[in-house]
Amino acid sequence: MQGKFVFIATMVAAAIVPSVAQTAPYHALVLGVSDGRTSIQIERGVAMNRWGQVIGTFGGGLSGGTHAVLWTPSVANNGFAAGQLFSIESSPGLPPGTADTGATGLNDRGQVAGNAFTPGKGDGNQTQSWMWKPTTLNSTTGVLHGDQGTAVSFPLLGIPGLGTLAEYNQLINNKGVIGAYGINYRVLLWTPDTPNGVSGTWTYDPDHSGGPNAINDAGQIAGSSCGTAPWNGPYLHTGQLPLTTADMLASSLWISPNLGECIGGAAGINAHGDLAISAVSALNAFHAYLYKNEKVTDVSTGFNSHALAINNHDQLVGQIDADTRRAYLFESGKALDLNLLTDLRNGLFLRQGIAINDSGQILCAGVYPGVGAATVLLTPRALVTNPVAFTLGPINSNGTTYTQTIRVTNNGSTPLPGPISVALDYLTRGVKLTNAKGTTFYTGPGSVYVNVSSSTLAASATTPNFTLVFSNPQAQTIKYKPRVLDGPAPR
Repeated sequence: MQGKFVFIATMVAAAIVPSVAQTAPYHALVLGVSDGRTSIQIERGVAMNRWGQVIGTFGGGLSGGTHAVLWTPSVANNGFAAGQLFSIESSPGLPPGTADTGATGLNDRGQVAGNAFTPGKGDGNQTQSWMWKPTTLNSTTGVLHGDQGTAVSFPLLGIPGLGTLAEYNQLINNKGVIGAYGINYRVLLWTPDTPNGVSGTWTYDPDHSGGPNAINDAGQIAGSSCGTAPWNGPYLHTGQLPLTTADMLASSLWISPNLGECIGGAAGINAHGDLAISAVSALNAFHAYLYKNEKVTDVSTGFNSHALAINNHDQLVGQIDADTRRAYLFESGKALDLNLLTDLRNGLFLRQGIAINDSGQILCAGVYPGVGAATVLLTPRALVTNPVAFTLGPINSNGTTYTQTIRVTNNGSTPLPGPISVALDYLTRGVKLTNAKGTTFYTGPGSVYVNVSSSTLAASATTPNFTLVFSNPQAQTIKYKPRVLDGPAPR
């Protein structure tokens, strides 16, 4: 559960002003700092999944190369305490002779895709693809397994007429499909014979340069093509390769891809096919965009900006380049500087938002003045990771007004600080919670919530009955998924 500010390596925790620590929307957990230490950590974070697992690399200086690392929280989405770091290089199956490894893709089942520097293979870069699979896949309910597994190495893929070169930017979706790019930035796709399996088939696009930056479970890939016109901008492709001209995305909000320059690309995709895009605006400045249902929205609020990731709530994270580069959250028409929203006050400066999951956790790249780059995990302070149980009474009606009692039991071993809130996720459309306290913004945005208790909820304790009041003019069946939030931080 929520606790004190923690460094997971050998850092010294800084003093935090209690009022700031309790009311800041996000808690900051440092996963690693590139200060020359050789101990396992995440110096450069790359990706995060829905459960808050993080991949990245450490090393390059005294450690003698880069090393792929997986960080797993103690329980799903717990960014309030030190988790477990695992060196993927300790597993069998990586390419023989590997000198460096890079983790580049992570799915919700815990599979990791990446590349390895393998002397004697390929071109001068000699980098080939691999996939690591935990001995037991993560469950679909968030039981995590990130401490042991094996890897599968893939020979460099040759493309007739082009040959082979190094392979980079390996991505993996929840079915175990891998996207990457090889020689001349040609798109590569690996499809397992069975979902999440270890054997499969590579295919490639022989004609178009457009290495993918994102992949979803529908098999959609998105990225940037920087070839000859019109292949000079963001694209979204569905299905088998090759890419087609129809995949290229144009908008009046950015300059035409037909110009003889690369105008930008898509950096993130969610389950609905919505995209995080960065492209050169009509004012000749990079802007962050949300692409949703073939409609483009400029979310930059006028700043020179880049969108780097998106979740299923259409929250985008990335960076704004104003006086300096700053990590930003783009949501509901607002652009928010993440440096102003955390409980961290020890000089760490957040430069980029790298990834965001549906719980609202954000993976960031930052820097310590005079020390080095850092990887930081931001977790909404109101997020509850204790196990809880709900007791729901029957739904009663009086005309168009419907009521239901609800109680929350804390099944964890630590107390939940008040106030105790219940968010109603996926509430039936057309039904209104008339006694709602507000709507969630940071913690999986867009759900109405109520405060069911103002007091701290001790371990094994239960809140008093609270009555939910609904307006239901169409007499629909009322459905929702309850979720607990706690503490004084914004929801």
